[in-house]
Amino acid sequence: MKIDKKTGILLSVIGALAFSIAALSISLLSNKTDHDHSSMMDGMNHSSAGKILSSSDAMFLQMMIPHHEQAIVMSDLAMRISKNEELLILAAQIKAAQGPEIVQMKKWLADDGLGEDPGHSMDSMGGMLSEQELSELSKSSGKNFDKKFISGMIEHHIGAVDMVKMIQNSKVAELRVFADAIVKTQSAEIELMRKLLAKI
Repeated sequence: MKIDKKTGILLSVIGALAFSIAALSISLLSNKTDHDHSSMMDGMNHSSAGKILSSSDAMFLQMMIPHHEQAIVMSDLAMRISKNEELLILAAQIKAAQGPEIVQMKKWLADDGLGEDPGHSMDSMGGMLSEQELSELSKSSGKNFDKKFISGMIEHHIGAVDMVKMIQNSKVAELRVFADAIVKTQSAEIELMRKLLAKI
């Protein structure tokens, strides 16, 4: 089959054009794949801790659960050892408030597919008593116990109020309400304990 000069030039142009379009398509596809992969990696690197909770939300809950649990241990000791009526009422109040809060915090983590382990020791964090301080408290009695308990619980509450700053700007409305409730309740109890301590 003979091809004249004009037809040959035309076919060459069409061939070059087809090659350019194919190359451009491959390039665009490659860029899209790279972009999609990059976006996916960015999502992984900057993902929140769960489907709803941010990493700060989750960290707060994981830290506050053992913090509350220690407050209940301390309150149980008070109800077993102390003879001070006001202190006994306070200890029962703390246990009654923080027990359900622990249940709620565990539920928030579980519902978001997250564990409860904060990944580090809670010793000396947020007013937490050390094992030695907790042991000394359990072995004390009378006014000595009352003073140790109240002093320890004041610091414990101050630590909790400070930790709450982690979720005060949370995007989860329930956590913001929870934060406000902790600050309000525990700040009032701090003032009560300071007055109680001054009377012992």
